[in-house]
Amino acid sequence: MSPIWIVVLAVALQAPSPGPPEADDRFRSGKTWEQFLESVSAQRELWLNTNAAATAPSELIERAKAASHGLRLVIVAEDWCPDSAYTVPYVASLARSSGIPLRILDRVTGEPLMLAHRTPDGRTATPTIVLWRNGRDAGAWVERPAELQRMFLSMSTNAESAERFSHRHTWYESDRGRTTLREVLALIEQTGEQK
Repeated sequence: MSPIWIVVLAVALQAPSPGPPEADDRFRSGKTWEQFLESVSAQRELWLNTNAAATAPSELIERAKAASHGLRLVIVAEDWCPDSAYTVPYVASLARSSGIPLRILDRVTGEPLMLAHRTPDGRTATPTIVLWRNGRDAGAWVERPAELQRMFLSMSTNAESAERFSHRHTWYESDRGRTTLREVLALIEQTGEQK
């Protein structure tokens, strides 16, 4: 074998293998944030108001940029889902400001992603924010911030949690996406290599 072929073979063996072809197909079939927001009909005012308020702090943007190598975000969301309306605009703002490609899928197209990333109590839910790192599923943030998820999961045994969860819109509005962004960013950093 000639030396040139040995080099080509060695490079081919060391190159990362591409992710499953359906990952790229799924990403390409999704809507951009702008396309999704334009198509929203349920809870339109909530989506527009949250989007208008959604800005990512500059320090989070810089951290996301540093950890974004090979990263794409695929979000499964529906416009009727209040948790999506209160969180996805903030994640879209972080992605846009950090140069991270993002696409949004509906529940039907995104079902395999939701099945792979269930809630702590085993449900499939929106939003499901999946991190595709170099064409591979690297993890997901699902449904709502941890504090709200704890309230939700304890509602049947804790009347105070049930009462607080029934007013989760107040929690979301006062939090202004900060908790969601910190949790999603922590996952981005855990799954990536710093530049």
